[in-house]
Parts: sequence; C-alpha cells; structure tokens
Amino acid sequence: MTAIETIVFIDELEDRVARLVLDDQVFHLPRALLPADAREGQWLRVSVAVAPAPPGDSAALRKRLGEDDPGGDIKL
Repeated sequence: MTAIETIVFIDELEDRVARLVLDDQVFHLPRALLPADAREGQWLRVSVAVAPAPPGDSAALRKRLGEDDPGGDIKL
C-alpha cells in the first residue's frame, strides 16, 4: 500500500477539535487524533494510506451508517 505524506499547520486547538491548514485549505480533525504534545503554531507530518477493514462488525456498522443516507448529491 502506498502512503501519501505531507505536513499541515496547527492553526487552532479547541476542546475536542483541531483546525489544520494545508496550503490554502482549512479542515478540522478530532483533537484525539493528534499527538498529546501538539500545540498551536506547530507543524504535523501526516501520512495517509488505505488499510484493510478492522476486525469485528465493520460490515454491520457500514450498513447502519448508510441506512439514513438517501444517496445522491448533498443539498445545502
């Protein structure tokens, strides 16, 4: 599996959410996904790769999450 790696800037840390900046894009992640010593103004190295499904009941979870999804485009 090939991983994609980049660095992102920690713009703001709130109670449970981190505001990160990648080039001109801003996005939010749960703060729990960041290292415990991460602070505002620092840079993070982020690596993302496709992973196999976790053991357990992942098929049932995907089914339950999709039950309320009507499909199609998101209406704003």
